[in-house]
Amino acid sequence: MTADQNEIFELLGVEKGKLTLQRVEISTWGTEVQLDCAYEGDPFQLVFEEVRSLQWDVRGYPDERDEYADIIGLLLGEGDHHEAAIIVTDVCEIAILYGNMLLLKG
Repeated sequence: MTADQNEIFELLGVEKGKLTLQRVEISTWGTEVQLDCAYEGDPFQLVFEEVRSLQWDVRGYPDERDEYADIIGLLLGEGDHHEAAIIVTDVCEIAILYGNMLLLKG
């Protein structure tokens, strides 16, 4: 994979549009990360396996009443631990160095 902002839309088979992040689940001692996302309200999941590094930076002052975060930028990086995926929202920035990524559409 490459550092291309439009790659996620190509994988979803849709035009560029609004992406949101509803939930992040970290499991198996941090080696698996699942992002529950939506494109224009249609759900999909990004599952990162064989995670070696996870960095989470909070942006500003999040409101606990918010049910989702607007995704401002999403780079999928490259598997086999070559290049981290970077997800930037209005609430946080997440960087995930991973072995394998799965895209699951609802």
